[in-house]
Order: sequence, then structure tokens, then C-alpha cells
Amino acid sequence: MDADVPLPVRRSSRKPQPRRFTHDEITTLDILNSTSEEDLEALQNSAESSSDEEFGFDPAARDSDDAEEDVISSVEVASDSTGRATPAQATDDEASYASADATRAREEGDSLTGARLKNYSHVYTKRKRPKAGTHTRGMADPSRAPAKGAKGEYLSSLFGKATQNLVHVARSRDQWAEDVALPRRPNESGTRGMRYLFSHTAEKRQVEATEGWDWYYNRGGRQGLDGVQRSHPLSVEEGITYIPKPSHTQRTIFMGPYGSQSHFDLPALQSMSIDEAWYRAPERDGSEERNSQPPRSQRRREGWLLHVGTDVRCLDWASNHAAGTQYLAISTVQSKNNQDIGHLKFSPAFTAQSFPSSIQIWSFSTSQKPLIETLLDADKPPRLKMVICTDWGDPKDLRWCPMPSVPEECDQGDGRRPVGLLAGIWSDGHVRVLDIQLEQIDDMQDTQYLRYTSAAFTAKPPSTLCTSVTWLSPTELAVGCANGYLAIWSIYPSPPASSPQTCSRATSSSSPSPLLYYPLHPSYILSLSTAYPLAPHLLATSSAAGYLRLTSLRSPHTDYVLSPRMRHVPSQIRFSEPCHAFLTADDNDSIKAWPLRRFFSPIHVARIPSAGICLAAGSFHASVLAGCADGSVCAMNPMRKMLYPKTM
Repeated sequence: MDADVPLPVRRSSRKPQPRRFTHDEITTLDILNSTSEEDLEALQNSAESSSDEEFGFDPAARDSDDAEEDVISSVEVASDSTGRATPAQATDDEASYASADATRAREEGDSLTGARLKNYSHVYTKRKRPKAGTHTRGMADPSRAPAKGAKGEYLSSLFGKATQNLVHVARSRDQWAEDVALPRRPNESGTRGMRYLFSHTAEKRQVEATEGWDWYYNRGGRQGLDGVQRSHPLSVEEGITYIPKPSHTQRTIFMGPYGSQSHFDLPALQSMSIDEAWYRAPERDGSEERNSQPPRSQRRREGWLLHVGTDVRCLDWASNHAAGTQYLAISTVQSKNNQDIGHLKFSPAFTAQSFPSSIQIWSFSTSQKPLIETLLDADKPPRLKMVICTDWGDPKDLRWCPMPSVPEECDQGDGRRPVGLLAGIWSDGHVRVLDIQLEQIDDMQDTQYLRYTSAAFTAKPPSTLCTSVTWLSPTELAVGCANGYLAIWSIYPSPPASSPQTCSRATSSSSPSPLLYYPLHPSYILSLSTAYPLAPHLLATSSAAGYLRLTSLRSPHTDYVLSPRMRHVPSQIRFSEPCHAFLTADDNDSIKAWPLRRFFSPIHVARIPSAGICLAAGSFHASVLAGCADGSVCAMNPMRKMLYPKTM
């Protein structure tokens, strides 16, 4: 074979070509979090300018680079689709591989391809990641796990670096962190059991109990509310018509210790001690008798079952009753028996409905012992003390005023026992406040039935309905609306100039103007709660739009943060002061905590057997109760999971 004949050259079109895009991290526009077109335009302009500065682009040089790219593309030779080189490509390849001058030119960067890569060499430089100390949202990135032994960094991201907050958390940890579910009995050192929250100091309670209620006792607030509120007593036959008729006059309950359960009949509107199922008197004359109340030394279960007649809608304990009788307000479902919603043209959630309804006030006797907090007296059964009868529809949300008040002894001069201010949302779309007071009568008398024709305070926003309510102070209410707005009303108006020492309220039917009426959500507000007593100005709301919002009432249009969007919107939100976080029930059968300092990043704290439909956070301990759709109630201590996420 002749040595001068060149060998055929094969070339594959599948040979990898140099990529024309960068390998950098992609920076995108924050479009989902933008609220207007101007914001999107500003974000886009800032992104373009920052990228030009970062990569060193020059607009004039960019045009010349495009021209060079056009020249390069014009001299590229297309290959055959079969993968074999054409005669022209073979000649070019042979010349390029055989010519030493061309090789030297490529090495020196004189060829077109070498010049192009040289000009764009800065594009292939990988951008450096932000340093570990970089902060976003004013705090360390919560997605980065703290280094081993960096417990302080994790706690500061949850509770902040302020000494006061860390001291409150440390004391709450020493007091309740060892409680698995429910608070334990106190010991002699006082490091267990129930007590006031550490952020709610004695000085704060004293100021709230005196100056906070001065409007009610000394400036005519009580007389002004009584002048507007109208009620009259009803007979038992008249009052019983406001209570939903139960499907069964008595409930048959099957309970007791394993292997010896028994049937018990509980009549409507009556109570039963749980310990009756565990205690049996000795047999006499061949028959078994059961005492109504066993001796305390032989009791195993101290609790009560209440038969309220139908399904419970909402309930709340009255505050400011440290000793003596405790009161529980219960609202039951009324609409199934009193109102047919089939004729409504719109959703019942957006339609005002009025029909007879009632609120039950149950009383519980208490007992006091050394080294033990006030406990319910198991020797005295609870009873139905009062039934509040109205024609305003279903009571959807009930909230007693939680702020401390003066002792009851200061209010017994007129023969009435004050229970507290009860705020509620009724299905007619109004928010009302009732000043509940009981007559000083014998505790063994029958239940009182009172029909209220007007409340101490009534308000309703225009063209919408009230959906949820909470207290901001003894005189101010925060109300969520069906249109996504937040309304704040004061129940104590400024007294007229002619009577500076008394409170006078107009009796006209017009609704009072709110102090604040501001849009927080684009849709229905389901629940709201304040961070009282730690930060009463912080308000958390839950809406049908699919996310939560934490708003500062000092500046609601600028100081707020949104949570990630969720599939299941929590129907209730509660604040836990020992955890410095709001609690909600998640769609994955779990309880989530939303810390104040990182509201945008929740923490999973507990698992529940089914979907959670209601929550209750303790005001004197760290335990939380969750009511589930399967009828079970779960008790938990979310502080343990927040403080020790790796071990709990």
C-alpha cells in the first residue's frame, strides 16, 4: 500500500459539543410572593441589573459577541445525518489534524473557536454559595441544620436572643418540660404543677386587674352595659323550647374496668361521676348496691360526664375564678332541629340565619388543699346553672374575657354574682357581648332560664358576616369577617361631655363604627387568636385562601408574614405561651407549631389518630388538648418536641 495515500477519516456527529449555557445556580424572580405588577417589574429590573454586574457583562461588548457568534455559525459545516463525514468534512478534518500550524494556533488561542471560548471564559466560572453566616428574613436560615453542639443557635432561631425571652423559656422548661401529656402534681419546691405563665408577671396582672377594669367599676361601664342589655326570666316550660330536643331522653353508657363493664343511664341535662363505673359497694342481701359518691380514698377516676342534649358546637371556661365555683359555657348545634337550610340560595356560611337557640352555663364546685391547686370537688356534682335563650341563631364561637379582674367580693353589694363578659358570634352575622351575672340564690334551686332580647354590645360590618372573635383587652374585640377583613371594636365608648362620670350608649339600631377595618385575606376568615399575654399586639388568622397570616396590629399594612400554602385549612388556631408559638391541626393528622420568630417555617410537634377539629391550649401549663374527628381527645406537651427535636 502506498505510504503517500492518506487514510480515510471518520467523524461522528454525536460527538459532544461545547455547551453554550452556564453551569451556575439559576436565580429566579420571586413572582409568587409579589403583590402587584409594579413589584414584578421592579424585581425583574433588579434581577437583570444584578446579573449583569455579577458576570461583568458590557452592553457594547454583548453586541460584538453576538456578531462573533454569527460568524462562527456561518463557518460551521453540517455533517451527514448518517454519522459519516462528507468529502469536504474529511478534507477539513485531515488538514486540521495533520497541520502543526493549526494545532499551534489553537493552543495560542488564535483560532476563532479559541477566541470565542476565551471571551466567554468568565461565564463558566461557578458562582460561590453564600456564606454560612448569611441571614434571610432578619434571622439565620432555618433550613440549615445547626452544627453539632450548637443548641444555642437553634433556640435563638425559635425564641430570639433577648435575655427576657430566653429566661421565660428556661423557666417554662424547668416547670413543665418533664410533663409528657398532662401537668403533674406539684412538689414542695414548686417546680411542677400549674401556675401563672412566666411572661404574665404579678405586676402585669395587678395592672390589668385594676387599671384595665377601671372603666367597668369606677367609670360607669357596668351601668352602661346593663342599660343596653335586656333580659327577662322564663318558666321551665318556656325555656325548654330553646334547648334542642334530644334524640333520646337518656343516654346508655357502657364503661368500667376491663372485664367488669356495666351499663349506665344518663338523663338529658344531667351529670354523672366517672368513678361510679369503678366503685361498687359490698354486696348486701345478695344484691349489689352502688353509692352515689364513693369515699375519696377509694376513688380511681375523678371526672364527670355531661349530657347536654345534642352535639357540642363550642365551649369555654370562664376566667377570673381562682377559688369557689367554676363556670363552663357550652353551645350546642341548633340548626338541625330548628332551621331547614335547603331553601337558601347561597352557602349558609355567607347567609345570615336567625332562629331560637341557647347557651348552657354549667357550674362546678371546687376544693382547696395545701400544695395542690384548686381542684374540682368530686363530692358535689356539676349542674346546669343557667340557660341563655336567644333568637339570634347558632352561637358559633364563644370567648370569655381572659384578662384578670378584681376579686368577686367587690361585686356582691347588689346581690348579683358576676361571672364575666362573654363574647360570641351568632349565625345572624353579629358579634355580641353579654354581661353574665347570676342571682345570689340557693345552689340547690332549679336552673334559671333567661331570654335575652338585646346584648350589652352588638355590632356587624356592612355587607358581610362576622365569623370569629377574640379579646384584645377588656374593652376591645378583634373580629374576623367572611370577606377576609379584620374589624376591631371597642365596647366602651367615650362618655358624653354632659356626663363625664357615666357611660352612655346610643340605643339606635345602627352598628357602631369599628376602630379598624382592614383586609387581611382575600377570603373567609375561619379563626383568629392573639399572642396574649406574651405579645397581645400579634394576631394570627386562618383563612379559606389556604394560608395563615401573622400580623402586628401596630402596623398591619407592613408588619406581617404569611405561611406556606396548605391543602387543608386549619379551622382553629391557638397560642401556646410556653412554646412562643401558635398551634394548628394539619391535614396529615398532626399538630404543627408556628413559632413567632419563624412563622414561615412550622414544626411538627405531635401525631393524632385522625383529623383534628378543635384545639385548647393551657393558660396555666404547657399541655394542649386536641379533639379528633373520630371522637378521641389527645393530650400532649408540644414544648418537649420544640426544645428536644432530636430525642422526642
